[in-house]
Amino acid sequence: MDFFQSQDAARKKTKFLVVYFVMAVIGIILSIYSLLFPVLKYGEQKGRSSGRSLDYQPTASQQLRRTGFFQLDWFLMIAAGVSGVILIGSGYKTLMLSSGGDAVASSIGGRRVDPNSGDADERKLMNVIEEMAIASGVPVPEVYVMDQEPGINAFAAGKTFSDAAIGVSRGAMKLLNRDELQGVIAHEFSHILNGDMKLNLRLIGVLHGILVLTIIGRIILRSAAYSGRSSRDDRGAGMIFMVLGLGLFVIGYIGVFFGHLIKSAVSRQREFLADASAVQFTRSPDGIGGALKKIGGLSYGSKLLNAHAEEVSHMTFGNALPSGFVAALATHPPLPDRIKAIDPSWDGKFIKPEMAKVSSSMSAMEPSASAAARQDSILQIPGMEGHGPIVGAITAAAAIGSVGRVSPEDVRNAQHIRGNLPPEWLNAAHNVSGAQALIFSMLLSQDDTIRASELEILQQTTDELTYQMVSGSKDGLAALSSSQKIALIDLSIPALKRLQADEYDRFLSIMRQLIESDGQIDLFEFMLEKIVHRHLDLFFVRRPEPKLRYKSMQQLEDEASVLISTLALFGSSDPARAHQAFRAGAREIELAIGGELPMADRRACGLQQIGLALDKFDQAAPLVKKQLLIACGKAIMADDKIVSEEAELIRAIADTIGCPIPPFVYEELVITGR
Repeated sequence: MDFFQSQDAARKKTKFLVVYFVMAVIGIILSIYSLLFPVLKYGEQKGRSSGRSLDYQPTASQQLRRTGFFQLDWFLMIAAGVSGVILIGSGYKTLMLSSGGDAVASSIGGRRVDPNSGDADERKLMNVIEEMAIASGVPVPEVYVMDQEPGINAFAAGKTFSDAAIGVSRGAMKLLNRDELQGVIAHEFSHILNGDMKLNLRLIGVLHGILVLTIIGRIILRSAAYSGRSSRDDRGAGMIFMVLGLGLFVIGYIGVFFGHLIKSAVSRQREFLADASAVQFTRSPDGIGGALKKIGGLSYGSKLLNAHAEEVSHMTFGNALPSGFVAALATHPPLPDRIKAIDPSWDGKFIKPEMAKVSSSMSAMEPSASAAARQDSILQIPGMEGHGPIVGAITAAAAIGSVGRVSPEDVRNAQHIRGNLPPEWLNAAHNVSGAQALIFSMLLSQDDTIRASELEILQQTTDELTYQMVSGSKDGLAALSSSQKIALIDLSIPALKRLQADEYDRFLSIMRQLIESDGQIDLFEFMLEKIVHRHLDLFFVRRPEPKLRYKSMQQLEDEASVLISTLALFGSSDPARAHQAFRAGAREIELAIGGELPMADRRACGLQQIGLALDKFDQAAPLVKKQLLIACGKAIMADDKIVSEEAELIRAIADTIGCPIPPFVYEELVITGR
């Protein structure tokens, strides 16, 4: 199953979750009606005998209907009340989790890791996560450590790539070596890329709504017990309320029981798939396999001690609940089954974990020696000269097939890209001023006159530290390849999220002034602006999450024509070659629409038109996005190569419509530069 099929499957599972939720609510309403019917009947009869009534005086026909079990007015009253309580409970929890992965991580005792931490274990963790993010083509998630958790576990949480967070237990960080930790992180990135996170958050909200009934039942039980002790006359009422409270408590847990069945049904198979993906990403069964074997050999296993462990149990790497939990409700397959799926020759023996030696992984935590040697002379980085280099010679199918999927080559490339970035730039990407400075520096003009006016803008609008960092970066960032620049952008996203709302507005304003300072927008500026808005606007709630509006390519024919025509015209100044490139991409769209796709006029093609078209494709079904990206890839690669500017454009297109794409760089083919 590829990225697009996984996203489509996740969307369909969300629909099934709604169906299950409605069925659970109906079942709970019927159960509570059955519980309350005798109480209401008793109250009505007592009211009549005393000359009072809980209800209006019924007519003869209404009196006849009241002799049966089902009373419509009572049922509607109970249904409205129960539905309201559940929906309010679910809505409250969903609102609490609206900030995405950060809210989940904080709720179970996570501590945000400082990317520039001097702790060797935390640096190892950050390096592994940053490398995996670059390899995946997504912004670096926020990283949390659960300091009070001695077991080996981890989770990924969030609504989108833009607000994702990865949490790791102290046991996992301390007891796993680098390969094992990489296997666990690869497993979590599989959940991020396959669209599992959003479904997981919705499950938490749904189950909390049902759990509210048990909370109400517990409150009624306590009140009834107090009422029964306080007055002899109230004992009868106290008994009634005690039965009512106990009933609500039990019914609530019945709902939770079936909710857990839903969680286990949704979660178990995804864990097998994520394990397999981790092996595929790293080509190292011993990595994730070793982590699972250490869970089996650790007294704490993967259990989480936090009081909210049950809420997040379906999104963790290992089973977060006690091993004695009912097997039918377990959110994870049995540990031996997972290990045998990865390592069929496993002898059945677990590994007793020992504290990993820091020295054994120091080389993997530090920047490469070649990068460290260059930190004092950025302009002398070899291979950074030139403009418009070829960054790869791969087919359209291979390029688009890499969307949302990570190969061992992608991981090695990510390590290469990150390891060859000067340490001071890596450090800058990890703090608020430095991240802004990196973005602004990438936008500085190479024309001295324009550059002087841009620096004047920065001096007047930014803090002194940011200005000094930007003014001291002359020519350094301009020499980087597209893949290196994109990596720095992805590394900077977490720091930019720590801006205040007004600071973010100022950041966007300055970025826009720098882009427009020379009177035109080039491809890199277009790409950078799209990436920033995509991931930060959602985080700062500057725009709503895109909703599905377009389910077929027929609804977006004109937009597809504009995109493919622009790519074809950009790739060649020769009209014949441009038409040939357009036809290469258009054939993919024509298969989807069942007709001919005309090439758009040059005047209708440009970055502004691309932006408008992409905004619509952002609201398209996953398989429609796949068709578009394959068509764009074929148009760009009609000449069997991708130049740096084309790599920027395809990345901007993919990222804008929510499709992460790895860097178009392969070690044996890489020719860096812009």
